[in-house]
Amino acid sequence: MGRLDVAAAKRSYRKAKEVRNRAEEARWANNVGDILKNDGEYVEALKWFRIDYDISVKYLPGKDLLPTCQSLGEIYLRLEDFGQALKYQKKHLQLAEEVNDTV
Repeated sequence: MGRLDVAAAKRSYRKAKEVRNRAEEARWANNVGDILKNDGEYVEALKWFRIDYDISVKYLPGKDLLPTCQSLGEIYLRLEDFGQALKYQKKHLQLAEEVNDTV
């Protein structure tokens, strides 16, 4: 991945935001975060995962928090903030159990 991928994902995020498609806005924020995470830009990735989380909590059904909680747990782990990592992984598990989406 690289700068072009991030730029394209950010454009898609902005388009979703312009038309107030909250599900797509959250999804693209998560995609931007994932690209940045894979590029090792953890602090910037965290910013985008928080955008995803804030949108998801405010506008989307609980099951839509599954990917964002997992992403936040993983990024906090990579940042070695183990308390926050555990908090979001537990939230992910709780939500997965509520919607019967555990493996």
